[in-house]
Amino acid sequence: MLMEYIDNVRFKKMLLGAAVNLENNKSIVDSLNVFPVPDGDTGTNMNLTVQAAVREINNLSESTITALSSAAANGSLMGARGNSGVILSQLFRGMAKGLSGVNQIDCKTLAEALRSASDTAYKAVMRPVEGTMLTVARETAEKAMATYEEYEDIISFFDSLVQQAKDTLARTPEMLSVLKQADVVDAGGKGLVFLMEGGLAALKGAEIKEEKKEKAVIETEVELEEFSSEDEIIFTYCTEFIIKNPLKTAEEFLSKIYDKGDSIVCVGNENIIKTHIHTNNPGQILAIAVKYGELTDIKIDNMKEQFRAKKKGNNKNNQKKKKYGFVAIGMGEGIEKVFTDLNVDVFVSGGQTMNPSTEDILEAANSINADHIIVLPNNSNIILAAKQAKEISDKNIHVIPSKSIPQGIAALIAFKEESDIDDNIEAMTQAVKEVKTGLVTYAVRDTVFNDLEIKKDQIIAIYDGNIVNHGENPEDETIELIKKMVDEDSFLITLFYGDQVDEETVKGIAARIEEVAKDCDVEIIYGGQPLYYYIVSVE
Repeated sequence: MLMEYIDNVRFKKMLLGAAVNLENNKSIVDSLNVFPVPDGDTGTNMNLTVQAAVREINNLSESTITALSSAAANGSLMGARGNSGVILSQLFRGMAKGLSGVNQIDCKTLAEALRSASDTAYKAVMRPVEGTMLTVARETAEKAMATYEEYEDIISFFDSLVQQAKDTLARTPEMLSVLKQADVVDAGGKGLVFLMEGGLAALKGAEIKEEKKEKAVIETEVELEEFSSEDEIIFTYCTEFIIKNPLKTAEEFLSKIYDKGDSIVCVGNENIIKTHIHTNNPGQILAIAVKYGELTDIKIDNMKEQFRAKKKGNNKNNQKKKKYGFVAIGMGEGIEKVFTDLNVDVFVSGGQTMNPSTEDILEAANSINADHIIVLPNNSNIILAAKQAKEISDKNIHVIPSKSIPQGIAALIAFKEESDIDDNIEAMTQAVKEVKTGLVTYAVRDTVFNDLEIKKDQIIAIYDGNIVNHGENPEDETIELIKKMVDEDSFLITLFYGDQVDEETVKGIAARIEEVAKDCDVEIIYGGQPLYYYIVSVE
């Protein structure tokens, strides 16, 4: 039967159907990370962004098309995580502009809304890269504008647009060489296709159900009211994750971690194992877990940090206003201490394993009573969310484009209390450019990158956006990495070691670094970061 337009009831079903389809397939999107590192989270970030939109939609008192599209835009804006989430929120924002005042969506209206979505997303990104979800959105919108007059049936029209999105996605490896090398399509584009396919299925009348998963009785937020002081928190990190396609049973995995924390919940079936544990060594837990299968939905919260933030929030009305305040983002007890010692007001837990949302960054900034608030994202995948927080805040927020922990630290060291804000921003931004960062972790899948044949579980070293060496031993690969990073102008090497590295091993690698970089000072700091054995800073 011919369907000429989408009414508000169908539109809501499409939005919710799109969300469920992405939820069911987010692990596929996560697996498309170009680097085979254990923190591929594009699908997770997009899903969390969309779920924030869904919550806003479900809270509506009216369900007009205008209200629904505005709710999706507002919810995704605040809930945006990572670059993919921010771009997705801008697509929702542009779509809302195109649907403002609309009572029903015909083929022309849909085409114009998609064009508005694409245009808005492109404008939000300073240097758009083709071969990404932006390209998928743009070519789909272009197809819509070029062909909408050919269709009377909006189902057939939308079906053709989904096919266009899939065709563009299939060509992304030809547009981006890194995708071709890794033999993957763009992860964000794949997420967008899942959203469109879910919306199409709902438009056709299908009921998209969330896939049944083994339920675990897990409190996702720590009840901090249970503690009267920080000292009562024995195990610092609330750690949650899922093991996909586990090699052994949940019971067998539980037997390996039961003595490494408390508040443990570990349940599952032949498809997944869901785990929750309070521990002082999340990296150790994850290192054990990765031997049982591929990890996804990793979430690590510092409960002491949450307790302090809550306490600080309760007292913020008594804070005396100061000239400068700082928000820094990172992961690890030692890294948090470094930033706190450098006078950071709020340390937001996140980065390589869980990107904070725009709202998380905004809340951190709002808790500081200062004329100027400087945000250090310390991760390239958080900068857009930080800038989005700046745009929607009524406070004077300034975002330093730090892409790593070492860059964030260098920026803080360059800061001078007596300088004005413009001079400080210039000095801190320049300091970021003068620091080299290297990372040492393990591969979560077999891959080929820059002609390097990498096997699952091998140690990989990353520098300047590339995997530069790989092998079997974290310390050996760290030394090889440092050799590549150090040049005649280098004077200081700082090594942040993760929570899975013991002190004896650290002493050994410190001596080896001094041998290969005789002209550099060497500083070893406990970072406590999960998943990454070492973070290397060369200045």
